[in-house]
Amino acid sequence: MIRRLKINVIDLSSLVYLIFAVIPLFTFDINGPYWMYVFVFIVFTMSYTGLAIFTEILSSKLIYTFLILHYIGITYFVYSVGPAISLFFFFSAFILPFVLKVKMKSIAFLVFIIVMFSNFGLIYVLEPKSLGYILVMYIAILLITIGNFKQRETIEMKATLEEKNQHINVLIAEQERNRIGQDLHDTLGHVFASLSLKSELAIKLVDTDSEQAKLQMAEVNDISKASLNKVRAIVNDLKAQSFEEEVDSMKALLKNANLKFEFFNAELAKGINPSKQAILAMILREAINNVLKHAQATSVTGSLIETQNDITLTISDNGIGIDDLKTHDLKSIKERVALINGLIDIQSNLGLCISITISRGDA
Repeated sequence: MIRRLKINVIDLSSLVYLIFAVIPLFTFDINGPYWMYVFVFIVFTMSYTGLAIFTEILSSKLIYTFLILHYIGITYFVYSVGPAISLFFFFSAFILPFVLKVKMKSIAFLVFIIVMFSNFGLIYVLEPKSLGYILVMYIAILLITIGNFKQRETIEMKATLEEKNQHINVLIAEQERNRIGQDLHDTLGHVFASLSLKSELAIKLVDTDSEQAKLQMAEVNDISKASLNKVRAIVNDLKAQSFEEEVDSMKALLKNANLKFEFFNAELAKGINPSKQAILAMILREAINNVLKHAQATSVTGSLIETQNDITLTISDNGIGIDDLKTHDLKSIKERVALINGLIDIQSNLGLCISITISRGDA
């Protein structure tokens, strides 16, 4: 039963606080009729237990009914027992944001505030000497409640971001699958057609013109070897693209993600040796993937700028940037920059800007 209701130790431990309402049943130190207190205690216990343990199986209407009964019970206990019973308001600091999942601009939170102020007024009438510590308690409860609302918003934001990241990963995988499929189609489609035609021709010529048949089979052999090398290139990092090809791939990816993308002077990469081009392409790919996953940006801009000896790759976005560059140091990108003895500069101001400078030589 406990497992089905998803009850944990914390939920059960919250029932311990009922001891504050139980004690007056035996001390008879209460204001008003004893039978009224017993009745309110029973109703309060039912509502409190339902809110603490059984919210998984209760309807939304019944949960709100229990919450109203809960507040009525607290108010009566403040009148009949004393201001200290206001400690039960701490329970609302958790049930409102985490169980009912209401927002600060909600009727439930407004009712909570009204009930607290009503009890504060009741305490002012009954025990004005207690107002000092009650005020501190109520302020603490409100601050905890607001903090819990913020925490739940953060949790929901992270969950939404994770969902978006999963969608982006699907887009990236789909983009890569499409590219592989296109590569295979472009590489092998005409190859098999050529192999089929040349092998059929060789079969026809083998009896009448053996030399021509041998020539056709030699061409079949050459085509097969060339195709094998192309397939190996595709498998080896899925046909390593030039930097310009990677820029085109990123344009297609960002277009699918509804992000504006501009890249300037991509053709300057032709002056870089192929190994450095490949690493710059991977850096560009990772930087763009980071933008998609974390930046919440609407546009991305990139460029290559050359000097006499160096070339600089810059990628910038208009997203939220990075609050702490020491914590989020883009380790993977830095490792790739180190492979080509480059320098990296990261600025986070109205978005993130990454600049990578490398030498243009073959070293």
